[in-house]
Amino acid sequence: RASTTPLRTLALKYGADVVYTEEMIDRSLLSTTRVVSNGTIDYRRDTSRVSKKVKKKLAQHNEPPLIIRIDPKIESGKLICQLGTGEPNLALQAAMHIHQDVDAIDVNMGCPKKFSVSGGMG
Repeated sequence: RASTTPLRTLALKYGADVVYTEEMIDRSLLSTTRVVSNGTIDYRRDTSRVSKKVKKKLAQHNEPPLIIRIDPKIESGKLICQLGTGEPNLALQAAMHIHQDVDAIDVNMGCPKKFSVSGGMG
């Protein structure tokens, strides 16, 4: 995946003014819990509402799946959240969910990928 924490911090090290998160879908972001740990801010999937099949698969790991990790020491003042959405109400909720940890929200409009178009986001 592009725009993960290591790539963003490397881009900033080499002079980027701002960096973008990978595209996060509003519903996916809303299903996360914010966790501050070891100097980073993690948004981890809330597994309390997933199916038994998914819970069984996730049981192999010690912690819930990581959706995004933010390094505020390096990214503060320079991080833009790229949000995939097709519904204004969900977009607002997702933006409010992460706004304290990012400096701007970029709503991805016009993405030609099949997933985005079929979800009303492209």
